[in-house]
Amino acid sequence: MFGGTKDEDEGLPGPVVLSLVLLGAMFGMAAPAAGGWWPAPAALLALAVQAVHCLPWTTRLRGAWTLAAQLLLAPWSGVPGFAAASVLLLVRRPVRWALFALVVAGAAALAGDGGYRAANGASNALAQGLTVYALTRLFHLYAELHAARDQLAAAQVASERQRAAQELHAAIGVPLAAILRLAADGDATAVAATARRAAAGVRATPEPPYPAPAPDGPMPALVLPILVAVHLGYLAVGIAYLTDLALTPLQLTSALGALTLVTGLQVHHSLPRPPGIHPPGYLWTWAIQCALAVAVLFGPDGPHPQLLAFAAASALVLLPPAAGWPAFGAAVLAAGTVSGTAAVDVVTIALVYYGLTLLTTLVHRVREARRALAELAVARERRRIARDVHDLLGSGLTAIAVTAELALREPDADHLPQAAALAELRAIPADHTELDLTRELASAQALLTAAGITLQLTGTPDTTPTAARPLLAAALREGITNLLRHSRATHCTLTLTPTGLRLTNNHPHPGPHPPGNGTPNLTTRATTHHATFTTSPDAPNHWTLAVTLST
Repeated sequence: MFGGTKDEDEGLPGPVVLSLVLLGAMFGMAAPAAGGWWPAPAALLALAVQAVHCLPWTTRLRGAWTLAAQLLLAPWSGVPGFAAASVLLLVRRPVRWALFALVVAGAAALAGDGGYRAANGASNALAQGLTVYALTRLFHLYAELHAARDQLAAAQVASERQRAAQELHAAIGVPLAAILRLAADGDATAVAATARRAAAGVRATPEPPYPAPAPDGPMPALVLPILVAVHLGYLAVGIAYLTDLALTPLQLTSALGALTLVTGLQVHHSLPRPPGIHPPGYLWTWAIQCALAVAVLFGPDGPHPQLLAFAAASALVLLPPAAGWPAFGAAVLAAGTVSGTAAVDVVTIALVYYGLTLLTTLVHRVREARRALAELAVARERRRIARDVHDLLGSGLTAIAVTAELALREPDADHLPQAAALAELRAIPADHTELDLTRELASAQALLTAAGITLQLTGTPDTTPTAARPLLAAALREGITNLLRHSRATHCTLTLTPTGLRLTNNHPHPGPHPPGNGTPNLTTRATTHHATFTTSPDAPNHWTLAVTLST
């Protein structure tokens, strides 16, 4: 859904599900126009008002006047469930539930005096009101979660930076502080040993595995109680319908048992679950639903469409679309053999349950996508921090060790380290850790001079493009560090041009050297800048490091 692919069982988008449920409710319950089957104008107007109350991009159009219009339309539209849903969506708690109960009671009074008619009117208003309310809330939550996915990733990255700062201080900050104290005391031997140990730790420590970000919390609390209430409402209507029929005790008991079993199985099928997770034994339980629904077709006084509707809803919820929709169509046709009203009832009830289950699945999917995005952002940030730790601190600590060892050979020279490495440590967890090419060049010249290595420089930092200087500074630091660690160089050349940097030294140590992260890290940095980083032998007994910028 987020990467350009579409899962087989992802189903329909949220707005389509809402639209289908609203249309199904209107055609299933609305009063027909005079002399026809098309819904009356009041029903069409009620549908338009409900769309204003449900869709997220119509917020400015809704208000007290649209709620009043929906309540006034309820007696004439034949869809009091729209008024019930509008009350839940627009009225504040706890008044909303009292008004909702009044609308449901009014729907029972409008439906007629008979027990079944009153129960059916109340149940339809209850089920449609709760379902449209839940679908609207779920769709809005889905939209909010999808829109906020980048904020979650940013929050996880900020948390990772804070954690990294604490770990870096414990693992590297303490040795750096010790190095500065030892340098202040003039203890070059201890400085060299401490810096070598810290550099080895920086270069050898692998990237730790990252934990999954904390989940967003459980599925919204409204889903489960609404599912239970809707099922109980339909169960009550079915019981009222069956008790109104002139059935023998055995027939009534059998019919009530079948109704209760099918309703219970529908609860089993409709409970919120993560995407791709089916209820245990769902093929068998759906088969039982279908068998009971078909058996009722041959019962006394024709079928009650609820059982077929549950079987159709379960087909959409449990089966892949290629099988679910044909099964749904077969259930509608089976009900249509009895009456057109029964077929419409099957469509309406099935879409209600399918809509709830589908939007619950969509919310799960967007939460999983947010977690995956946050995990990816954290992983990228960890790689960046690890790369900076290696490139900045690993090379810097090696340089400190070299200068300390030089100080042992030349006690009168000022080779002991300053506080620059500690400042770089503090900067690593920040957004961008960039080196200054001018400062790196000055440090390289001082290190090479102290080590007795002649530097031939062509060009200046100002010769290079401003945007590329942090990359060139990192490459220069890595090159000088490797030169000091892996060569017996007496001479090197450094060329800075508008197209990049080239560093060549003589007398490289014969390999192989233990593999490190310097070359992969600089390759990654160079790729980010659309540049090329290479290292290779050059001429007899020479080694070259080069960064070539794109033109």
